[in-house]
Amino acid sequence: MHSTFLGLKPGMKIVDVGCGTGDFTRYLASLIPGKCKIIGVDFRAANIRTAEKQTKKEGMAGKITFRNGDAYSIPVEDGWADLACCRTLLMHLTEPLKAVQEMTRVVRKGGAVAAFERGRFESVYIPDDERFTKLATKLGNSYVDGVRKLEAKYFDIGNRLPTIFHKAGLRGIMAEVQADTYLTSDPRRRLEDVRDELAFYLTTFKETKKLDAKAMQAGGASKREIVHYNRWFEKWTKGMLDDSEKLRNDTVFGAGGMVLVAGRKQADGI
Repeated sequence: MHSTFLGLKPGMKIVDVGCGTGDFTRYLASLIPGKCKIIGVDFRAANIRTAEKQTKKEGMAGKITFRNGDAYSIPVEDGWADLACCRTLLMHLTEPLKAVQEMTRVVRKGGAVAAFERGRFESVYIPDDERFTKLATKLGNSYVDGVRKLEAKYFDIGNRLPTIFHKAGLRGIMAEVQADTYLTSDPRRRLEDVRDELAFYLTTFKETKKLDAKAMQAGGASKREIVHYNRWFEKWTKGMLDDSEKLRNDTVFGAGGMVLVAGRKQADGI
C-alpha cells in the first residue's frame, strides 16, 4: 500500500522527518529494490544513535543515514528530496502547517510530501452493554478534545491533513485510510502476540492514566465517568491476561484509522 501510494522506485531520495529510532525509515528502504538515499531526521540524539545501530545491524547503512534535527528546521538543503514524509509526527506538533511547509522546502519541484497520521475514526463495542460502549466512545473523543485544549495539538489531525497540505501550497492532494481493528479472539493472531500487546496496553495505561484523565476532563468528561471506565478496563485486561480461554473467546471490538495524505510541490515552488 505504501509503495504504490508514495510512488516508491529505485534511485529515489527521501527524507523521513521525526523518524524516531528508524523503524519506518527502514521499512521504506525495504520497499525499494536497488539503490536509494534516505535521510532520517529526529530531534532526540538518543533516537538517532539507536536508529544508526539498528540500521547497521539490518544491513541498510548503505541506503540510510540519520541527522539530528527539528521538524521546523530540517537539516537538508532546498529541493534535495523526491519525497519528504512523516508518520505520527504532526499530531504531536503545535504548528503542523509550519512543519509541512518545511517538508515542502526540502523536496524538488514536482516532488511529493506525505504524512501518515491518526484520524478520528475510532469505534468500539463492549458486548451487551450499550451504555458502556457509549461511555468508551465519549471518553475517546473527550481525550482528543482535551489534548487540543491543553496542548494545542490535534491527535485527530489525519482528518485535517488535506486542508493543511493545501495551505502549505501543495496540490494534486490524495488521501486514503488504513484501518486498524482490535479483536482478541481473531484466530489469525498468535496468542502470545495478543498477550504481549495487552500487557503493553496495561503498562501504558497505568503510566499515563493521570495525564489521560486530566485531558479527558478538559474535554468534557466527568471524574466519575473516567474512574468508572478505568476500573472496567483494568479489570477486563487483567482478566484476559489471566485466562487464555477467556481471551480467545472475548468479543470486545475496537477499530481506528490512519490517514495517508500526499501532495506535490508546484513547479513554481514555494
